[in-house]
Amino acid sequence: MRALLVCLVSLLAVPGVARAQDEGPAGRTARRADGPWFGVPLPPGPDPGPAVVVGSRAPRPVTFARDAASRELSAESLGVDLTTIVGFSKASRSRREIGNGQLWGRVAGLASADATVDWAADQFGKAGIADVRVQPVPQDPKAGLWLPLAWAVTIHGDAAFGAGSADVVLHSAIPVVPSDLPAGPLTAPLVWVGTGGDAVIRHLDVRGKIAVQLAVPQGHMLFERGAVTSQAQALFKAGAVAVLTVLRLPGNEPGRDFSNCGGPCFNLGGRDGWFLESVLNEASRRDAAPPVRATLSLRAETRRSLSAKNAVAVVPGRQAGEVIVVNAHADAWFDGAGDNADGLAVMLGLARHFAKAANRPARTLVFVASAGHHTPGINGPRGFIAANPDLAAKAVLMLNIEHVAQRNFSPARTTHADGYRQAIADSGEAPVYAGVSTDTPFLHELFQEGVTRFGVNFVSAPSDMGSGESGGYTSLTAARITVMQAPPLYHTTGETLDVISAPGLERMARFLAHFLKGAGAAPRAALGTHARPAP
Repeated sequence: MRALLVCLVSLLAVPGVARAQDEGPAGRTARRADGPWFGVPLPPGPDPGPAVVVGSRAPRPVTFARDAASRELSAESLGVDLTTIVGFSKASRSRREIGNGQLWGRVAGLASADATVDWAADQFGKAGIADVRVQPVPQDPKAGLWLPLAWAVTIHGDAAFGAGSADVVLHSAIPVVPSDLPAGPLTAPLVWVGTGGDAVIRHLDVRGKIAVQLAVPQGHMLFERGAVTSQAQALFKAGAVAVLTVLRLPGNEPGRDFSNCGGPCFNLGGRDGWFLESVLNEASRRDAAPPVRATLSLRAETRRSLSAKNAVAVVPGRQAGEVIVVNAHADAWFDGAGDNADGLAVMLGLARHFAKAANRPARTLVFVASAGHHTPGINGPRGFIAANPDLAAKAVLMLNIEHVAQRNFSPARTTHADGYRQAIADSGEAPVYAGVSTDTPFLHELFQEGVTRFGVNFVSAPSDMGSGESGGYTSLTAARITVMQAPPLYHTTGETLDVISAPGLERMARFLAHFLKGAGAAPRAALGTHARPAP
């Protein structure tokens, strides 16, 4: 599995971004001009602009022959649903569902996610599906949802840094679960540790200081969690009073990832981190400069005894004794256009497609708009199995649709005035992982058709990857299928509508309709099964 993760990280890297920035501000040998903050350009304000440049050239179009009668699988129809789903997140932000509105989304256990699931259930009904169930998913009483309500990271100016060096608020800062400042705002000097490691940290004095570490994600931040968290814990053990993690990503997006780092931790976006690193480097070159200091403030709470919802739609097949479960989680942080509005939109298109009498499936299809992917103690797939044991017992295959149509990024030639390299969308979609839990040639051959017939950008090697919502279905004996992208903007504010490929939505939807038809009619042996795990 480790080899597979290494392969995924390399395949899903943002091409050239790390190379464009590997020197960093420390690599600049020329002394900066005088001025505020040693002449370092200030970071962006609260509205930094898009994470990725999306130019006037449209994504690669759909070129295969389409069934004109299946407009529910078209880019236009799927795009309407995508916009509606993201709208539930935007409403969460506008009404300040969480604290002062710095954090928003379709959050399971809160009204935003319930509204999304209720809307999905309504869409199932409007598609003509008679058996639609909205089912509660209670939170495990031992779990809690930690939510930051208001926070700030302020870098303090000093005349020694140049005339006019006023305090700077880093607007991309976001606290990491479950940070706490019980004594109120914390002020301390900063120390840069970079990518660190024992060979560096053991020679630094971080006692009583705020350590600033660097992460350069080459894919989903999932793959950085071990390194970032373990180093933060080591820094606290060495005496640091807080840790800031710079996420060297395109733009200046707050990124809500990582957890349990051992003390108060905040993530910083790429351009804020670039500014901070530049200032610390300049201060270190000028022996007379005082330490650069920062103040961290945070107000947070933990909510318990929450309840969320699943929307379940049953489309009867010609073989009533066997079921294929199709899942897409409805909840998200921030706008969540890629995680997972695109997956949910594709699933709704598939439900409408198979609800038509002309497309009646061979096996019964059960569509689940699931809750709780991002809320501890709320697990939509497990909730579905518990509430529908009859359907779960008949399952022969489970398909999880999660992050499927984000555009791919390349390094832009243009740079910001502060020297930070931007990224630009190219004409295709980011690579998609195809995880198949059973080693059956038939299913792998279907995914090959996804590439050759439908143009889906699946990675080149088969895998048994089962991340995301698939984990909640491990009690099934059925084959478990996961389609998932893992580019770096997930769990950041950069996951907006403009980074989703409309043709990519259609490519995925039409392929998955083909996949479900093929899997629905295939012999049971062609799908494979798992032994039921011990209770």
